[in-house]
Amino acid sequence: MDTITQITLGAAVGEATAGREASNKAPLWGAAFGLLPDLDVFANPFLTEAQALTFHRSLTHSLLFIAVVTPLAAYLFRRFSSDDGPSFWRWAGLVGAVLATHVGLDCLTTYGTQVFWPFSNYPVIYGTIFIIDPLYTIPLAAGLLVSFRWGSTAQMRRWANYAGLALSSAYLLLTVVNKQYIDHVFAQNLAQKQPAAERFLSTPSPFNNVLWRGIAETEDGFYVGDYSLLDPDRSIAFR
Repeated sequence: MDTITQITLGAAVGEATAGREASNKAPLWGAAFGLLPDLDVFANPFLTEAQALTFHRSLTHSLLFIAVVTPLAAYLFRRFSSDDGPSFWRWAGLVGAVLATHVGLDCLTTYGTQVFWPFSNYPVIYGTIFIIDPLYTIPLAAGLLVSFRWGSTAQMRRWANYAGLALSSAYLLLTVVNKQYIDHVFAQNLAQKQPAAERFLSTPSPFNNVLWRGIAETEDGFYVGDYSLLDPDRSIAFR
C-alpha cells in the first residue's frame, strides 16, 4: 500500500498495542516501524531496474525480517527506557504487530510480497485492494486522530482508535468478498471463450473496489475485460 496508509496503520496498531504504557511514543514508533519495510527503495540507485523490481518487498517484507527485528528492537527499547516503561514483551508486541500488519496489507495488493524470502522468492498476491484506497485509509486515520483528544490512559482514546481499526478492517474483509465474487463472474465469462483461458488475474481499478479489470491468458494472446459491481448483468465484453 502507499506510504501514508502504512504509516497511519503503523501508528494505529502501535497505539492499540502499547498506547496505555508508552503514551504518545506508541503511535510515533508505530508509524516509524510502519514505514521501515518500505525503506528498501533506497537501494534502487545501486540496482538495475529489473533488480529493483525483485528486491522491493523481499528482504524487509519477509517473515525472517520480522523475526529478527522484533526481538532486537524490543531489547533496545527496554534497554534504553525507564524502569517503569513498557516491558520487553509489550515493545515486542508493538513492533511485531506493526511489521506483520504492514506485510499482510501488502499481500492484499497485486504487486507481490516475498514473505518467504530468502527461502523462496514466491510473491504472495491476493489482489483484493488497490495500492491507494481512500475508503480504507480515511476511517483508519480518523479513528487515530480523534483518539488524540484524550490522554493515553483514557478509555475513550483506546475506543476511538479501535473504531478506526475496526472500520478499516471491515472494509478489507469486504474487498476479499468482492474479489471472490468478481473472480466467479470472470470465470463464468471466460468459460465461454475459445480457446479456453489458461489463467487469469483480476484487479481493482485505482482508488476504489467497485470497478475491476480481468486479464486472461490464452493460447492466442491476452484478453482484457472490465466489470463493475454496479453493472446490471454479469456479461463482460473482452478485447
